[in-house]
Amino acid sequence: MTNPSTVILGGGLSGAATAYALAMAGATNITVIERGPTLGGLAGSFERDGHFYPLGYHHILDRDRTLLYFLDRIGALPSVRWRRVRMLFHLGGRAYDLGSPAGFLAFPMSLRDKAGFIRLMLKAFNKRDWSDWQDRSAAELVDAYAGAGTREALFERLTRLKFELPCAEVSGAWLGARLHFREGSAPLGYIPDANWTKVLCDGMARLLAEAGVTVRLNTTVTRLVTAGGRVHEAELGTGERVGGDVFVSTIPTELYLRLLPGDRTAELDRIRYSALISVVCATRQPVDARTYWINLASLDRTACGIFLLSSLNPTIGRPGDSCVNFVTHLRGRDRPLFHVPDEELMARYLDDFRAVFGFALEPFWTHVARVPMYSPVFGRGFRNPPIRSASWDNVYFGGNYRTFPSIVSTGTALGSGLETAGAVLTDLGLRSDLRAAAADFRLAGMPRG
Repeated sequence: MTNPSTVILGGGLSGAATAYALAMAGATNITVIERGPTLGGLAGSFERDGHFYPLGYHHILDRDRTLLYFLDRIGALPSVRWRRVRMLFHLGGRAYDLGSPAGFLAFPMSLRDKAGFIRLMLKAFNKRDWSDWQDRSAAELVDAYAGAGTREALFERLTRLKFELPCAEVSGAWLGARLHFREGSAPLGYIPDANWTKVLCDGMARLLAEAGVTVRLNTTVTRLVTAGGRVHEAELGTGERVGGDVFVSTIPTELYLRLLPGDRTAELDRIRYSALISVVCATRQPVDARTYWINLASLDRTACGIFLLSSLNPTIGRPGDSCVNFVTHLRGRDRPLFHVPDEELMARYLDDFRAVFGFALEPFWTHVARVPMYSPVFGRGFRNPPIRSASWDNVYFGGNYRTFPSIVSTGTALGSGLETAGAVLTDLGLRSDLRAAAADFRLAGMPRG
């Protein structure tokens, strides 16, 4: 095949990175099909009074090399500023900063269990490959290095906040990888006077346009047409058909299997998705500028976490505004809370805010986002599906269901796209250096905000 055509289903960051890597390796005739109005997927934004805000909390990690590589690629990395912000655990009516000696000592956990926690964190920090834990649970991991007391006091709460599951049903590999990234204690990045995810998505759109990639937005795929063990066309909602020699699916596995219910690739039909509710609002009231991330660890509130977006990025929105993000993770979109009316949902979140901060929040606008398929539920025994379809010779997979055990982030989505592009190029007899370049990327400096 001298000039194969490639159709990429999904214009999230995985799909965009796949398209870009293919184009940079010399592939042409690439089409990205996205049902939304913009590229970016879960990294999307919304506009309010001329300012852009993330659909939900996002931050730049200094160890996320793939993300930093692409920010550099679009020319945005020099604008990134770094801040150390607090992550708190709100438990029993009190907030604890486990990143400070005083907060850690005050947390309701025995000295023995605190020593176990430190031992676990040291183990996670020094271990990079967690594949030997993929068949073991988070409960086994915590009990092995920290003890059951540490698990019951802290980690049982965290896995329920994330997946509505106990530690015994959550992957030990996932928890270990998450602790390795030290997301709650490392400096976090932002771009002043901007919503950085919009900067990233706009930059990726520009890279694709410059590379000659065709991007079709607001376009739905209703069926994939097959013959002879291959996919030949994507049928669109308009009735139009887009032909291709190679097809890459970066959409959720549930959606893909509706298009091709006969695909028997291992693990695809086992993946279940969590759901996310994210409410972003703005107020003129001053809110604690020292704290960014508050886990509601008592497990008796509607929100799982409250993010003070303006604490990380003081320039987000209008001058003087405080921007607050309420987040709830649900085991699935069938949970009753996912369907609660906006007014009732907001009343519950306002009650959560008062319980944490001790005063009534008075937002002057709110934006409610409900994501029915947010992240794969990384249960014990989770496996990434193969990168190539076992049923169709020319179908490849990429997306956040192939990033296990890494945390699901903008960087892992981009990295998955580079990996999928590498597999396609290998089969075409081509190669790309982008994945290696991203893996080797180093941050030169961390200018403070």
